[in-house]
Amino acid sequence: MSARVLDGRALSKKITREARALSRSIKRRRGHAPCLAIVAAAHASARSYLQAKLRACAAAGVKASVRQLAAGPRARVLDRLARIAADPGVDAVLVESPYPAGLSTAEVAAVLPPGKDAEGLSPAIYGRLFLAKSWKEARGLIAPCTAAAVARLALAAKTPLAGRRAVVIGRSIVVGQPAAHLLSALDLTVTLAHHLTRGLPALCREADVLVAAAGRPGLVKPSWIKRGALVIDVGVSLAQGRLVGDVAPGAAARAAYLTPVPGGVGPVTTAVAVLQAARLAAAALNIQRRLHAPTNPAHRGLSKSNLRAFLFPS
Repeated sequence: MSARVLDGRALSKKITREARALSRSIKRRRGHAPCLAIVAAAHASARSYLQAKLRACAAAGVKASVRQLAAGPRARVLDRLARIAADPGVDAVLVESPYPAGLSTAEVAAVLPPGKDAEGLSPAIYGRLFLAKSWKEARGLIAPCTAAAVARLALAAKTPLAGRRAVVIGRSIVVGQPAAHLLSALDLTVTLAHHLTRGLPALCREADVLVAAAGRPGLVKPSWIKRGALVIDVGVSLAQGRLVGDVAPGAAARAAYLTPVPGGVGPVTTAVAVLQAARLAAAALNIQRRLHAPTNPAHRGLSKSNLRAFLFPS
């Protein structure tokens, strides 16, 4: 048996078409396209990811505005990020990692207004996602992009998911935890594990859906994989001059479906980010007439009623 390749590039094109249709609708209504501010990481390894985002934006009809954060004290860098997010010409913000000035995910997320957070990490947006129990509730929400990509790839396999077992290796707040939640929303029975989980190989062998997101090259050996499983490899590492995932070579001999590295999760993640930028622009259009000065600065530009309407769509 050889695994069927889950082609992330093909799925990303489908998502991009969805974003393009939404972008056109927005442009017809207000006269200009949605704008995604991409706060570029200074690290050289991030350049290829930036170029991928720029290509995705162009394909979706979303204006990309690349911003840089100069090095400096943390407070100054966060203030600069807040100013980028406050720009009225920007509909959504995506901050590339690694973050500047050693900022944590929590620090970056706290600065981003919920209505402009394309990555879905601001506390209000992130918390709203975890209030969604079913996929029907979750699918229209802004979510961490890679986690949303995992769910979309699982659906793209067109294999029964409800009631089956899933194991997610990796507990990051950006990928592992939200991915586990979204798989649960797809009615899978999910175990969230990590590289220190006892009996991890045996646990993986019980998984009908295995998501490897530990960031450890080759962690998942072929013998860990249940025959006929759906395997989604989120890991991307550079080893001996080439990109490799968390799943070791040979997995295709046991899995029924397998995402490649590169060309699997990555393109879908990028397409989701652009789609979510367009969705945020659309959401702002729907409520812009009701906006007024906030009484609490924590609302970041939205009144209580408008924030509630945004986070809890009908």
